[in-house]
Amino acid sequence: MTQPSATLEDFYAGDYSDLLDEAKVNIDARMAYAKTGAYALGRKVDEQITTLLDGTSQSTITFAVTSYAAIQSSLLQMVEALDSNDVPNDGGRYGALTPRAFAQAMTVESFASADYVGANGLPFTEGAPGHRKFKEWMGVKWCMHSGLPGKGTSTAKVFTWHKSSIGYATGKHAGNVASNDSVSADITWQGTKAAHFINHMMSGGGVLIDDAGVIEGNLNDTTAIATS
Repeated sequence: MTQPSATLEDFYAGDYSDLLDEAKVNIDARMAYAKTGAYALGRKVDEQITTLLDGTSQSTITFAVTSYAAIQSSLLQMVEALDSNDVPNDGGRYGALTPRAFAQAMTVESFASADYVGANGLPFTEGAPGHRKFKEWMGVKWCMHSGLPGKGTSTAKVFTWHKSSIGYATGKHAGNVASNDSVSADITWQGTKAAHFINHMMSGGGVLIDDAGVIEGNLNDTTAIATS
């Protein structure tokens, strides 16, 4: 058995915060730039992982969205494909849908209604699924993600997978002001520009560990939200 390995790539995100501009606003401009840079690198990690998901060789499922029944069938097929591949149903299954696909899924009563969710998993107590929010249905933790391949086009892609099927490695950096985590933040004074430079950097890379644990669905993401 070949041991999977990930190749780390270096990424940077930085911008200048003009000192005189900082004096004219009532917000912490440097902190705003710091958050923006961290979010930018977070999106880069998402992009790397979705690229790996898109590399699965499993048979692609046609994710039909023409009616409530078709949408429910599509969701069930995404789950069924995991079952057919003997992917463990142990709480480690995840699903990602485009914004339009998630809206389509919300037309399915069993997916959207609290009547179908147990007392320990009510979907509406944590806000809309998005940033760090998941909706559990059929043993899969579903989220909406706006960075999936083809989002908003006729060739969009959605995925279900087991977290153990994908690996992601990061390098930690000495002297990191961000608690020595994978994303390093650095703020320095640039006298020639009379500004602070807020820089972020990271090394990271992913690997597809088990192809059978990733299921891809293709859909027309321009289809109007079903009404029946």
